[in-house]
Amino acid sequence: MTKERILELIASAEQNSVETECVEFKDGRGGFSGKQVWKSISSFSHRPDGGLIVYGVKENNDKTFKVVGIEDIATFQEGLINYCREDMVNCTDPGFEVVEYKGKKLLVCIVSPIADEKKPCYRKSEGMHHGACIRIKNVDKVLTADEVREFIRNSTPFKYDHLPVTGGNFNDLSLPKIKEFLKKSATKKGRDTSFLSQVGSVKHVTENVGICCSVDDVLTPTNAGYLIFSSNVPQQHKDFKRFIIRCIRYKGNTSASPIVDKIELEGSLDEQIESMQAFILKNISLSAKIVGTKRVERYEYPPDAIREIVANAVIHRDYSINETYTQVAVFENRIEISNPGNLPPGVTIENIKESQFSRNVLIANIMRDMDYMEEYGRGIEIVFATMAEYGLLGPLFKNSSNSFKVTLLGEQFKYLNDRQLKIWQILQETGKTVNAAECVDLLGNVSRPAITLDLKNMLKVGLIEKEGAGPSTRYKAKY
Repeated sequence: MTKERILELIASAEQNSVETECVEFKDGRGGFSGKQVWKSISSFSHRPDGGLIVYGVKENNDKTFKVVGIEDIATFQEGLINYCREDMVNCTDPGFEVVEYKGKKLLVCIVSPIADEKKPCYRKSEGMHHGACIRIKNVDKVLTADEVREFIRNSTPFKYDHLPVTGGNFNDLSLPKIKEFLKKSATKKGRDTSFLSQVGSVKHVTENVGICCSVDDVLTPTNAGYLIFSSNVPQQHKDFKRFIIRCIRYKGNTSASPIVDKIELEGSLDEQIESMQAFILKNISLSAKIVGTKRVERYEYPPDAIREIVANAVIHRDYSINETYTQVAVFENRIEISNPGNLPPGVTIENIKESQFSRNVLIANIMRDMDYMEEYGRGIEIVFATMAEYGLLGPLFKNSSNSFKVTLLGEQFKYLNDRQLKIWQILQETGKTVNAAECVDLLGNVSRPAITLDLKNMLKVGLIEKEGAGPSTRYKAKY
């Protein structure tokens, strides 16, 4: 990271009076203390881009910040290096920059991300189950025991897509499809494709790219390789029979509405993506209008947004959970796509646009070379951008303990404001009811009349419903 970029991040946080996902301020005038920084060291070690601990900025009682500078920089550097080496586990040595800001010298400790196989980074004295943290907005949150297990389960040695298929062998795979993929991948990268004429060379490359792995000197498909390149329908294998996608079109806005179309999709991952998108496009409105002298047709949702959400669902689902299915629900006013498993550790609804994390690295790499996904981080941006081009709201995300759901909202919701969406998301997340006064407390800095109008509009478009009457009126999410 350049010194100019470091100063930009510091200035933005200081001037906006709020620390960020990647900037933590420390006073430092009382001397170095590991107790003050271990949480940030752990959190930033788990962020894809790491983070900055900035010494020489004091937090005032009113939550603003004052630049006070720092002395004895060498002592702080030595203290941080020794602390990372002796008191933290799975921590890399920090980097340092001394910058001048508002006439004061600041010491910037640069914490780099650690490799998947080393996670979690934690404080030795607290132990793994109490000493590991993740950064949520500007807060370092200590991981729960379940979250620590998720970190370990998502590390490279335990990644589902890297594991060999039970009882599998190379002949289970489609050699023509593998050759087509390798030719396309090599051509993209300007590499020679003559190796494709020799099966032995092809086998060697499949091991290099993760389609296969060696088990007791036998070339065996990985789960990733089998799910994408199996010569048969992958779901015919007993370990993959639940990896189907259930698609339903409802004539109405709730799951109690009549079903007008449904299908269970099998096939390789690329086939499932194609079939999912085809089902959704078949079951949403297609209108036409005359533009100049031409007839132009347009779906009610942007196909590019649907494509990205569908591809992400297939590529990033938690395949280690095989008790349930990926589900697609097309309602009259929205589309919902739900996946088994929640977001990976360190990825939140708030940072999902910036996070560049894939639960299934092999699957993601292969599918990207097959043009089924954008470079990491761009897919979600495309969804937001194309929904905005259609005059629609951005996608909504719901992350629960055992599932992750993306909702694309239809035209009837386009005039909802940020407050109304936030109220709805809170009601969805908690499953609780609220009254108008509680909404004021939840949102803060908003008047009671504004909240009353928000609730009225939400009732009008069918997002919420009332319980009780008069002073006892409460509201809950309709779906």
